[in-house]
Amino acid sequence: MTQDLRRLYIFTGKGGVGKTTLSKAFARNLAQSGHEVAYLTFKNSALSEANTHQSTDRIVDGLREISLDLEDSAKGYIEKKLNSKLVGGWIVKTPFFRALINMIPGFNYLIYLGKVLELGNANPNLIIILDAPASGHALTMIESTTNFQQIFESGAVFEDTKKMLSRLNDPKYTKIFVLSLPSQMSWQEASELKIGLSERTPVQIDIILNNALYPLVKDHLDELPENLKKKALNEKTLIEENILNTRCILEHSKSTNSSEIERELVGSLSKLI
Repeated sequence: MTQDLRRLYIFTGKGGVGKTTLSKAFARNLAQSGHEVAYLTFKNSALSEANTHQSTDRIVDGLREISLDLEDSAKGYIEKKLNSKLVGGWIVKTPFFRALINMIPGFNYLIYLGKVLELGNANPNLIIILDAPASGHALTMIESTTNFQQIFESGAVFEDTKKMLSRLNDPKYTKIFVLSLPSQMSWQEASELKIGLSERTPVQIDIILNNALYPLVKDHLDELPENLKKKALNEKTLIEENILNTRCILEHSKSTNSSEIERELVGSLSKLI
């Protein structure tokens, strides 16, 4: 594994910025380079009787995809701590425990992150690409471990959150990408999210400008319809003003299928390492 390669890459940003497509493409880029990779998502943010309560770990089109279920992850955590599947299964079904997870901000993400880091510890060669919750939820996720360490000053939860913090706040282990579309509002939201995350963790946080039209048409502006020309020129201004704060700019894709866009991106994402 190269010196700059992290074990955990977190992709976040406002909904609709291409987070899923880009994070999958990055996972494929690493896999094609010979690394052991897992693309990971959270299935739900709260406990509900309607949930399937089953995490999945499968190969989809050649890529390992893990989808963590909250109840399943909580059950596994308690089983390990109490060394009893029977007791663990009973506890997560109690109304008190379900209310506890659903009511305490960040408790769900604490459980999820514990599972993410457990996967990393179990396989020292595994690189996890986390398609994380959007914006405000990402802030809650990152700060959840710090909050719970402050609440529990000793004991099992304290020790577990201490371990999580050592990983999440290790610049050699974790890296975060915030995605933005090439519009002023989207960029502002991404910038504010980066500031918020930077206040909570010392790891590297980079902004990616996704789906930009201007780099694709900059030599043919006069040939464009007026509305597209105006859009491209607005993007040009945005890029020039923020180029120093942008990790990379990804061009607009002519494809409409997310799988096709994903495969188009694969070859250009080594720069994100």
